[in-house]
Amino acid sequence: MKVKSRNMHRWFDQFADFIYYFNRLIFTTTRGFKNSRFIFHASGKLRRLRMVHFQKGYVKKQLSVRKGACRQCGVCCNLLFTCPMLTKKGRCIIYGSCRPKACKVFPIDQRDIDEIKFCGGQCGYSFNSRSARGCYTKKDNGKK
Repeated sequence: MKVKSRNMHRWFDQFADFIYYFNRLIFTTTRGFKNSRFIFHASGKLRRLRMVHFQKGYVKKQLSVRKGACRQCGVCCNLLFTCPMLTKKGRCIIYGSCRPKACKVFPIDQRDIDEIKFCGGQCGYSFNSRSARGCYTKKDNGKK
């Protein structure tokens, strides 16, 4: 009887250790994803893709209030993955000819400029505070 109980306690101890390490693994993994640049940049890329194809009115409005010019530094081309059209010097091969629409309209709003700053770059574009938040005045009552 004592042999069975010792084996049973050993099994419970092993199971408890397994649960402890499993919880620790899950905790560190989720904490790593929370602070991950990958998640940050992937969500930004998905947001821009959705805006370019499904919120064309918002993009057009934002482009009309955008100021500045592209510095062609290449930081925006390295946000999630490195664009295959970049040279070793960080210049776009197809800048003047056939860039994708998401590249042409970048940055769409202040969040995109903040994402560039997060990577240590400085975008040549800027937005005023009203357009950066995407807010509406009382005159248009939130209509697009």
